[in-house]
Amino acid sequence: MSTTRRRMPEAEAFRKLFEAEESVGLAVLDAAGRIRFANDALARLCGGGAAPLPGTPAEALFSAQTRGAVAEVVRAALAAPPAPGPVVASLADPAAPPDAAAEVQCRPLRGEAGALLRVTDITARRRIEAQMEEGARLQSVGRLAGGVAHDFNNLLAAISGAAEAALARAPDPATAEDLRQILDSAGRGARLVRQLLAFASRQTLAPRVVPLGHAVAQMAPLLRRLLGGRHALALERAEPSPRVRVDPSQLDQALLNLVVNARDAMDAGGTIRIAVGAERLAEPRAETGAVVPPGDWAVVTVSDTGRGIPPEALPRIFEPFFTTKRDEGGTGLGLSTVLGILRQSGGHVTVASRPGEGTTFRLWFPAVAEAPATEAPASAAPAVAPRAARRVLLVEDEAPLRRLAQRALSAAGHEVVEAEDAEAALEVVAEGFTPEVLVSDVTMPGEMDGVALAEALRARLPGLPVVLASGYAETAVGEGLAGRGLRFLEKPFRMAELVAAVAEAGVGD
Repeated sequence: MSTTRRRMPEAEAFRKLFEAEESVGLAVLDAAGRIRFANDALARLCGGGAAPLPGTPAEALFSAQTRGAVAEVVRAALAAPPAPGPVVASLADPAAPPDAAAEVQCRPLRGEAGALLRVTDITARRRIEAQMEEGARLQSVGRLAGGVAHDFNNLLAAISGAAEAALARAPDPATAEDLRQILDSAGRGARLVRQLLAFASRQTLAPRVVPLGHAVAQMAPLLRRLLGGRHALALERAEPSPRVRVDPSQLDQALLNLVVNARDAMDAGGTIRIAVGAERLAEPRAETGAVVPPGDWAVVTVSDTGRGIPPEALPRIFEPFFTTKRDEGGTGLGLSTVLGILRQSGGHVTVASRPGEGTTFRLWFPAVAEAPATEAPASAAPAVAPRAARRVLLVEDEAPLRRLAQRALSAAGHEVVEAEDAEAALEVVAEGFTPEVLVSDVTMPGEMDGVALAEALRARLPGLPVVLASGYAETAVGEGLAGRGLRFLEKPFRMAELVAAVAEAGVGD
């Protein structure tokens, strides 16, 4: 059998495999780098750009910016083995998105002049990689924000405590007014810190299973009042409503932030649309803001027809303190708060926007199959008399705050012994002081934190009442503190709250 006859079945098999390929564009090139024939997949990838017709130079399929790199790869493949490495290029399709990308490979044909061109659409892969990198960066920023928030809470606790102590000394009216202004400013600072903690996913949540559509509908009347007369709110809900596990108050906060942003973006008024539905993803979906994993999702979509978000600002909108409304009083914490709420609820936030056309945010919550939680009617707790003066071991590494707490507790009649960290507190007890209540910061220098200190002292003094204070929320400190008889006090707190916590610690346990 001649060589030509042996090659005919091989060529036919190659052509069948060539044409059967659906996801990768393929073209056989002649010795001059022109297309001899191409598969349907390559024609689909080219879209509205140059078609892969016989006689077309391979580089003509690609954009002017990347045409030279493709031509070089083809030239190298036609010259001689080995095959050159792949390059990333963009096809000359005017309808392709700005981030569209293709991996181009070219290798010489065996036994004849020419080359095989291979074009793979890597747009989705690059989007996923970019969003994962952005997610990791925002998580790093979140950890930094959480640490800053913790430190600021310590400072605010000292400021408000000093102002309270000064007010308690009955100053003249002008001084009292100044001190109340300090307390008010500290309170506003504490609210900003709570937004930072929300971005860092370290706030206290009370999640329960709710029908998402019903929860959004309950918020709609308040949102309509907020919008005023020039803006309308349209709500669409799928039935049956998907169920999610979420803190309803935090869902309300996320919706409020998004609707206010939409209102501010629509200078001439218009309609803001909120839609609630369910989506099942069979594979990861990469959108601006997140890569949403496969699974069942309940989705809230908030869309407007406003001015849109500039493309250069879009990658940064979830950063804390980044705002395009600085002159209008924007803090840059609204969208970062939304992101933190969704992350802490196990979900994601994505965004799509075109300047002059509007913006769409999508809140992705994991769908759950559980029945909605029923709220039991609140029952009045039995009145319990707080205990009288007690021996208190006060552990706090911030000296100003420690002094203020010591003064407040001593003024309430308690015997207070101070320690700057856990190791010093253990030495105090070893030297003979037996506390009736432990009040401790959670995050302290040294090897032992407040929770570990509480456990160590309870090993010696079973049932010791404990009050833990932290600039982080309780969920960030540890799960089930109340179940272990550990009372939590979130900084910044008022000194009156500290005194009440100490008086009530252990009561009814």
